[in-house]
Amino acid sequence: MSPAKKTNNRQERTLIAIKPEAIQRHIVGEFISKFERRGLKLVACKLVAPTKEQVAEHYPDDEKWYVSSGTKTWQNYQDHGIDPGMTPVELAKRTRRRLMEHLVDRPLLLMIWQGPHAIALGRKTAGTTNPLAADIGSIRGDYSTESYELADDIERAIHTLVHASGSVKEAEKEIKIWFSLNEILDYDLVLEQVFYTKDWGRIKKEKREKRKD
Repeated sequence: MSPAKKTNNRQERTLIAIKPEAIQRHIVGEFISKFERRGLKLVACKLVAPTKEQVAEHYPDDEKWYVSSGTKTWQNYQDHGIDPGMTPVELAKRTRRRLMEHLVDRPLLLMIWQGPHAIALGRKTAGTTNPLAADIGSIRGDYSTESYELADDIERAIHTLVHASGSVKEAEKEIKIWFSLNEILDYDLVLEQVFYTKDWGRIKKEKREKRKD
């Protein structure tokens, strides 16, 4: 059997956006700490007031997106024994309208985090889209009492606190919407020696032997 092919995941990047409702609650620093403690590296960060065009590009008027997003929302209703009275695509179109209303002209903190498995770790740290079902320890599981039902009662977008890219391809697309190349920094962290190399931090035996003498 031939040896497994090595893959380089060190440069994987994910877009993490801290949403307006989280900014209003003054918990931005706590969220950033969670990604830092994961071992991911922050390579870009900025506070913006999104335009309608930017939000529309991030959440595209696209059948594939409608099916993917709407199916997840529709399934959540089914899991709770609720008939939303809409098809998955209709639900997704409503979600998109609400997101446009919610995000445009409100502060949004955008970040790019880099490291091995950045996409998977970003999603896991954020928690499932429905905060009510999110695991304790995740951002949504620890900091939210939100649910689809509550959002529907108020007729607004569900407060998910953060956005995390769902795939490498999605992250690449989203990063291009919000960042120019010169805004993304390439630099070394001391911690990367620990994460990505083998020969670090060994005790210097020569000095120990001299002390004995």
